[in-house]
Amino acid sequence: AEEAKRRARLVSLDAPWNEVREAVVDACGLQVQQSTSHCFQDFNHVDCCTMDSTRQHETNEASRVAGMHAVNYLGSHIVDASISERGPGGSWCTCQISSPEDVCHRQFGARTAFKLVWCRGTGFAALLDDYANVLSHGKPTSARGEPPAMGGARAREQSWRVLDESKNASWASRWRAACDEVQYGSKAEAAEAEEHDEL
Repeated sequence: AEEAKRRARLVSLDAPWNEVREAVVDACGLQVQQSTSHCFQDFNHVDCCTMDSTRQHETNEASRVAGMHAVNYLGSHIVDASISERGPGGSWCTCQISSPEDVCHRQFGARTAFKLVWCRGTGFAALLDDYANVLSHGKPTSARGEPPAMGGARAREQSWRVLDESKNASWASRWRAACDEVQYGSKAEAAEAEEHDEL
């Protein structure tokens, strides 16, 4: 997770969306290929989840993340797409549905290295770690419609709604505070908390 976070800090979000997305995929420790073409490209697959090698083949059968397929087997995709030189374990762009009771935290027993957040559903994007610390932020551009490619403005609004309407008020407040800080320069008390509520 630390290597993914380090690389995320180097990603410039003030660039053409296709370049931004590929840089984010790479920062997550994933190869840019067919199996990762949906990563960070819709409202849902926006969590960079780096997991221990013993958890790569976990399914949703035990974790039962709400809104997800009962099995949600991703193991073979993780092994195939992860950049092996980044170390043991693997990565995947997991679904943020039900955050923070989501696939990364529950199915893979990990913390997100970072999350792509479309602040308040606008075109302003931020990469936040699992404590809502800002790693990078900016406003991607696109010559072909609004980013992300799979849904555009509607996807951004839906992506933000998942966070803004989270059942965990503590986490939701930190996501809002992080976006307020980078968009408007304000700092809410919630952004200064060092620990989240227990999952």
